[in-house]
Amino acid sequence: MADKIEKKDVNEAFKTIGKKISTKRKSLRKKFPGISKKLNISVTFLKYIEDGKVDKIPDHVPAKGFVKTYAKLLNVDIEDELNIVERNVVNLDNKPKPDRTRGKRSASSEFFYFILILFFLIFIFYLIEFNNSRKEKNNESFYGMEKKINMTLDKKLTS
Repeated sequence: MADKIEKKDVNEAFKTIGKKISTKRKSLRKKFPGISKKLNISVTFLKYIEDGKVDKIPDHVPAKGFVKTYAKLLNVDIEDELNIVERNVVNLDNKPKPDRTRGKRSASSEFFYFILILFFLIFIFYLIEFNNSRKEKNNESFYGMEKKINMTLDKKLTS
């Protein structure tokens, strides 16, 4: 961020914003921990904002958004200073996004995995049905044998 905030006007704008916010916070008798908890912004970043040292906030943090949120909470008008920042710094918060295409599957590989899973499920279904049909045949032959045994026993008992 330090390389993006090189102009004196921008540094002065952030110092002015910091002074306005600091003065308002002190007049409202608010403490850093309470504000930090309410805004979900670290105390360190709040102190950087009040000191006008926004360039110390890491690049991955939306510094300008934090400044706006902090000022809005305390009802501080920082429009003029933000206009100076906007004119001199094109992309304070719009940092280049990391390339997230690594590790993503193409549509053809997703289709391949879909077909593979589909065949696997069909195979599992087939195995379950095949096993059930074998059990039914075994049960039929057992029950058929049981009838024959009962008929034979009945004949022997009645004769």
